[in-house]
Amino acid sequence: MRRRLALLSLATTALVVVAFLIPLGLLVRRQAADRARVAAERDAQSIAGLIALALTFDTGTGASVAAATGPLDPGHLVVLAGGASLGQPREGQGSLVAAAFESQAAITRLVPGGWEVALPVIGRDTTAVVDVFVTDDELTEGVASSWALLALLGVLLIGAAVGVADRMGAGLVRPIRDLAGAAHRMGEGDLEARVEPADPPEVREVGEAFNRLAQRLGQLLLEQREEMADLSHRLRTPLTSLRLQAERIGTPADRQQVLAQVDRLEQAIDQLILAARSRDGAATGRVVDGRLVLDGTPARRVRLPRLPDHALEDVHLITAVAGIDGTLLRAIRPLKPAGVVVAATGTGNTSADLLEAATELISDGCVVVETTRAPHGTVHPSYGFPGGGAQWQRAGALPSVYDGPKSRVIVALGLAAELDREALAALLWPS
Repeated sequence: MRRRLALLSLATTALVVVAFLIPLGLLVRRQAADRARVAAERDAQSIAGLIALALTFDTGTGASVAAATGPLDPGHLVVLAGGASLGQPREGQGSLVAAAFESQAAITRLVPGGWEVALPVIGRDTTAVVDVFVTDDELTEGVASSWALLALLGVLLIGAAVGVADRMGAGLVRPIRDLAGAAHRMGEGDLEARVEPADPPEVREVGEAFNRLAQRLGQLLLEQREEMADLSHRLRTPLTSLRLQAERIGTPADRQQVLAQVDRLEQAIDQLILAARSRDGAATGRVVDGRLVLDGTPARRVRLPRLPDHALEDVHLITAVAGIDGTLLRAIRPLKPAGVVVAATGTGNTSADLLEAATELISDGCVVVETTRAPHGTVHPSYGFPGGGAQWQRAGALPSVYDGPKSRVIVALGLAAELDREALAALLWPS
C-alpha cells in the first residue's frame, strides 16, 4: 500500500507539474522573443530619429548620416537611396529593404535565420531605410536556462510530493502491519497479543475491535477450560463409585474386565483434565504407533483395594443446619469414628461449639472433612470468626470441593486404601 500511494502521488504530481510547466515554458520563450523584437524596434527608431535630423538639416550624404548615427552595432544597417549602406549586415539581412523603399512603410517579418525590421526615413530630398536584424539565438536568449530552472523546480516538486506521500503511507501502513503481526501471534497461540490503536480513525477502530476480540477470545477459552476442568472433576466421583461397585463383583474374571474398562475411562478423564489445564495452547501429547503419549503429567491415580463392608459406617456425615451445636459430634465420639464429613453453610461456616466438638475428634485422630451444603461454590477460608472457614482449616479440617455424600465416599475409599493425610487431601481437593 505504501508503494502504491507513492506511485499514485508521483503520477498525480507529474501530471500537474507537466500541465503547469509546459505552458509556462512556452510563455517564457515567447516573452524572450518579444523582448528581442521590442529592443530591435527601439534601436531602429533611435537610429531613424538621428537620420531624420541629418536629412532635414543636411543633404543626406553618407558622411552626414554616418556622423549622425555613429558606429553601428552588428545587425544594424542603414541603406541610403543611392544604394550606399552603413553598418555590418548579418547573413540573410536586407531582404526587406527594397520593399520598405517601395512601400514607404515599416515592415517586420520572420526571415530565414531570424527576425527583421525595416523602417524607412523620408527626408525633403531623399529617403533612407534603417534595417535591424535579430538572429534566432537572440530571439531565444535565456530560454534554455529558464527551462532548466523550471525542470529543476518540477523535479523538486515531484520529489517533495512523493516524499510526503511516502511518509503518510508509512504512517498509514505501520498500524496495519502491527495489526497483522498481532493477528499472526494470536494465530500461533499468543492470546496476550494486542495492538496499540493509531490513526487514521478507520485503522484505529479496527485496532480497538481487534483488542476487544482478543480479550473476549481469551475469556471464552478460560471459561471453556474451567468448565472442562470442572466437568472432569465431577466425573471422578461417579467413577470412584463405579470402581467401588466393580470391586464387589463376585466373579474374578468379570471384576477384572469391568475394572479394566474403569481404568480406560479414568485415563480418558486424566487426559481431559490435562488438556483443560494447558494454558499456552500447545499440544499436550502426541500419537506414537497409533497410541496417545501425554507430554504432561496427568492427575495421580490411586489404586483402591476391595472396600470393606463397614467402611462407610466408619465415616459419618453431619449437615450443619441453623442453630446446630456440637452435641451430635460429641455423641459419636465414643464410637471412635474413622472420619466425619461436616457439610457447613456458605463458604464453610458453622457455630463455634460445632467447631470445638470437631477439634476434639481431630485430637482423637479422626479425619474431619469440611464441605458446603450450598448447591454452587466450595468452602473457602474467608472468615476468621469463631466457626468460620478459616478457623476450621486452622483446626486441621480438610477442605473438599465435593458435596457431603460424595466427600463421605471419597474419605471411606481413601481410608480403606490406607492413604496418608496428604494423599487424602489431594483426592478431596484436586489441584
